[in-house]
Amino acid sequence: MAALRLAEADVEPELARVAAPAAAGHGRVVVIVGAHGGAGTTTAALAIARDAERGVCLVDADLAGGDAAPRLDLPGHPADAGLAAQADPTAAWGALARRAPFGTLVVACPRPDLAWLVRDGAVRGLLAAARRSAALVVVDAGRPIGPSCEAVADADLVVVVAHAHRPEAAERARRRVERLGVEGPRIVACPTAPTAFERIAGRLRGSGPAIDLDDPEELLLLVEGRLAGLPPRWSG
Repeated sequence: MAALRLAEADVEPELARVAAPAAAGHGRVVVIVGAHGGAGTTTAALAIARDAERGVCLVDADLAGGDAAPRLDLPGHPADAGLAAQADPTAAWGALARRAPFGTLVVACPRPDLAWLVRDGAVRGLLAAARRSAALVVVDAGRPIGPSCEAVADADLVVVVAHAHRPEAAERARRRVERLGVEGPRIVACPTAPTAFERIAGRLRGSGPAIDLDDPEELLLLVEGRLAGLPPRWSG
């Protein structure tokens, strides 16, 4: 796939180095999916991005209303429609890529009320640009709807996040991911217990151990270990 060409006027000078995709890049795509509301997909995505210790592209593709930017203290623009205003994924990358502490942040659609305007193929095109820019592309898909399902279908790895006491929700999410064409080895479970109450209740019930997203090394090792044993899903 040919490298994207970005005119200098497309991006701010300080962003040009981040936004211009590397010609030979073939990054792996890890998509975070929530099994239920408040599962913690943004927390998991940020944990992986921050702990990876390399240039990472984080794509906030939660079309129901992601909050990666404010959690990174990056100011938003009320009129920004993201992919809803973009017809060309190439132009979208130049317009939406922003410098972040770990590399690059792209918010696919900052306004949930405009998510229905995101064209088919726009998320897929954005990911194609992202993987040429970074060795690791982390996508917060929230609870995937509409175009954000493209990210799940094309992922090298899908991480299903669910509270440890909601295994039935995790199983439903896994089945949905499989229906999108993702085979079992590419799906990783991430049970969490974000509050002290949930951790105590889990121990009392004898639930399986939960992954602590405040200390994300376990999740990162799980993700990278699984990726190492899988061939790339993307080609070109």
